[in-house]
Amino acid sequence: MAELAAALHCEPGGGDGSTVLFVPATGLTGYENFAWNYVAELRKAGHPSCWVDPPGRGLRDMQESVEYVVYAARVIEERTGRKVDLVGHSQGGLLVAWALRFWPDLAGKVDDAVTLGAPFQGTQLASSCLPLSEVTGCPASVLQFARDSNWSKALTADGTAMPAGPSYTTVYSTADESVVADGGPPALPGATRVGVQDVCPGRPWPSHVALVVDQVSYDLVADAIGHPGPADPARVDPADCARLVMPLNTAEAVAALPGFLAFPLEILLHSRPWAAEEPPLRPYAR
Repeated sequence: MAELAAALHCEPGGGDGSTVLFVPATGLTGYENFAWNYVAELRKAGHPSCWVDPPGRGLRDMQESVEYVVYAARVIEERTGRKVDLVGHSQGGLLVAWALRFWPDLAGKVDDAVTLGAPFQGTQLASSCLPLSEVTGCPASVLQFARDSNWSKALTADGTAMPAGPSYTTVYSTADESVVADGGPPALPGATRVGVQDVCPGRPWPSHVALVVDQVSYDLVADAIGHPGPADPARVDPADCARLVMPLNTAEAVAALPGFLAFPLEILLHSRPWAAEEPPLRPYAR
């Protein structure tokens, strides 16, 4: 329990809106992924923010990581007496969806679940590690979001819709070289799927990483959080198509920079031991 509690971080203040819980991408902490962009902007809109740091920077078995997300969402809902909004980038989106799929009580505690570039059907980039897995091994979570992994099949099994209660929005970009380029837009059954290019046709931006600094991606997330139901691209100002980057908090960005620069080293340090095969599905997900 102490490890779960230590992984939850909340910004003081922020207003009287719903609290947003951010779940980071593989290899990043919540601070590095969101503090200098989304947290700063949503604070202006009256939303307090928290983030959770899965163990091993999200490079271990995602069935372990998701328990941290479940714990954090429960704690925030209990503390505030209000439903929480969940926002996940890349693997963070997978963890958000998995938590809601397999923890029945969570649907009643969550208002909006929004994902950015989440590889619900896996990625070919992750699959490229498979030939090496028997020799060098691969980080456990990478094996889980490879194409046709047992994890991906369990999450979207038989096209069953996500549990009723929360509003689900999946945001993607056709310029996402990691998730979309090799397999089409990711699909989560029961979720409203919105592409940045639905708002800005032909826009060659953002890439997978840039989803968390892109103005239109932020607009869609903020729209989902700020209105009943999922995001509606019709409510996004078309003028924002000319703005590639959302407002950023420079001081927070400078503070997060060392984490970005140490990213390759952090992966080596926190992803060991590597696995020779995908971790088996736990009984609840079979």
